Amino acid sequence: MTGLIPKVDYPKRKQPSRCVTVCLGLLCAVLLAGNIGQFVYYEIIIQRTSADPTQAGTNIQGGQSSYDALTAERTQLEARLTNLTQEKHQCQQSYNSLTQKYDQIQSNHKNLTASKDQLLTNQGNLQSEREELQMSMIMLRENRDQLQSNYTSLKSNKDQLQRSYNALNVSKTQLQISYSSLEIDKEQLQTSYNTLQKENDQLQTNSSNLQSEKEELQMSMIMLRENRDQLQSNYSSLESNKDQLQRSYNTMSVSKNLLQISYNSLWRDKEQLQTSCNTLKREKNQLQTNYSSLATDRDLLEKRINKLKGRPCQAGWRKFDISCYFVSNAKKNWTLSRQDCISKGGDLVVIDSKEEQVFLNGILAVRQNAWIGLTDSLEEGTWKWVDGTPATQTFWQPGQPNSFNGNQDCGEIVPKSTGVGEWNDDGCFSEQIWICER
Repeated sequence: MTGLIPKVDYPKRKQPSRCVTVCLGLLCAVLLAGNIGQFVYYEIIIQRTSADPTQAGTNIQGGQSSYDALTAERTQLEARLTNLTQEKHQCQQSYNSLTQKYDQIQSNHKNLTASKDQLLTNQGNLQSEREELQMSMIMLRENRDQLQSNYTSLKSNKDQLQRSYNALNVSKTQLQISYSSLEIDKEQLQTSYNTLQKENDQLQTNSSNLQSEKEELQMSMIMLRENRDQLQSNYSSLESNKDQLQRSYNTMSVSKNLLQISYNSLWRDKEQLQTSCNTLKREKNQLQTNYSSLATDRDLLEKRINKLKGRPCQAGWRKFDISCYFVSNAKKNWTLSRQDCISKGGDLVVIDSKEEQVFLNGILAVRQNAWIGLTDSLEEGTWKWVDGTPATQTFWQPGQPNSFNGNQDCGEIVPKSTGVGEWNDDGCFSEQIWICER
């Protein structure tokens, strides 16, 4: 900090005032000496003249010459006095100016002293802030190392997920091959599942009254064994889910054995029977989950197969690839537009390729913006299609989406005369035409 404030030796600034004081003192001494000399001279001349009148005539000539010399000397002294008086005035003015400068410098010195104290305080604050920043830097380095470790772990997880994705693609192909057999066995599986559901509920009721209804629970166990065999024969045709259903069957067999042991030693193993019932309930939920997943896959495959069959589009719809597209004439907001598409057996268009974007840009007139099935209403900034898939390949205008005023959550296509067209985010309440796809 000492390098920031120049050192000032203020006492040295007083030399001009000291020179003025010395000059004034010398001037007073010269004037006093001149007065004393004149007084001594006149006293000597007067005394000599009054004491020896006879010699006055003799010495008058020498006195006249001395008088002339003294007159000349007096004139010189008066001239010097005049010069000294002028120099005195000049020195006085310089002294006044220097006094003002000294006061100004004294004020500057106080200001600089205050600034120095402030800078010293700032230095202390900066020192503490530097220590805090050093601690923050250490923490950031630790966070960086942790993030690097997480990145490595995520990268390995990505590779593992990629391998899983490839395996799932193979399974998907096998599932499409076996779809025809799944359609035949679907009804039989539904019947078996409903029977299993009813029998499982009956088993849960019997478990709560195990002491009084032991024989009824044994009959239910026999029915479960028969249904298990029926499920085993039905699941044999599901080649893509064979491993998962086999594990479910093995788990059910273990549960059956545990229940059989519980029936043989009812009073001793009541808690074990309760555990077996809970295991069966979990298996039931797993079976329900598997069935729901299978039904979803069936619906998706049925929709895909219907598209692959190449059915002609209805009047007013336009064909592209395996889908049909409908451009409305009326104008509605995004929600009502989607409801209209659903009522027509489709949904707002999902654009998943550049070719489809080019096709849609070609069927719209310039400046005829239209709603598409893209929104981030569920999570701001995360744009998804109406089928739940994220938007990977996008055609946003420069600077879009910007969610202007925080209420632009729906996507629209902006046709262009050249190029493939662009997207823009707009308020879902705006009314304009829309494009359906099915």
